Amino acid sequence: MANKRVGILFSLLLAVALPLSACGFHLRSAASATLPASLSSLQVTMSDSHLAYPPLLVEMRNALYAQPGVTPASKGSAPSLDLFGEYFAAQVLAVDTSGKVSAYLLNYRVNFKLSDAAGKDLITRQTVKLQREYTFDRFNVLAKEREEGYLRDEMRRDAVQQILRRLAAFKPNAQDTGTSQPAVPESREIKRPL
Repeated sequence: MANKRVGILFSLLLAVALPLSACGFHLRSAASATLPASLSSLQVTMSDSHLAYPPLLVEMRNALYAQPGVTPASKGSAPSLDLFGEYFAAQVLAVDTSGKVSAYLLNYRVNFKLSDAAGKDLITRQTVKLQREYTFDRFNVLAKEREEGYLRDEMRRDAVQQILRRLAAFKPNAQDTGTSQPAVPESREIKRPL
């Protein structure tokens, strides 16, 4: 009986796994976006934080350590990723029949820019915006406060991953890297015989 159950479970797992692997599906890893070689050494700063180790800065550095071939630089001739304008806000989303808040909308925003070692902008200021909603239970305030903290941390991690994906899409110009390769492939006209 137990062998039959294990066999059925294995068959179901196989029936789900094969189509997913055949279509090219794979789980996204921590290093989901590969940064270009020009960003193999990257300095990360946060300009408007009063904390010694702001959570966003720590999260970004940890994500860079997880990137293959990328080393966070302290200072020097490395490009600089500047994070600034981190903003959290909670907004009332819904109220119940007695006029008490029953749901909130969390808004998160952070700005970033990428500069070369000389201070010239490689990526001008961009903004990452995220929203999450959660229900609020006035009889379970401590748990809901903890849930809000978890949501804030999750939004911060999501923002870091979005920034990394935008950095991965960055194509350095030929004059910035000193190479003769154009940043955008040239379009070529194809001549066909008549």
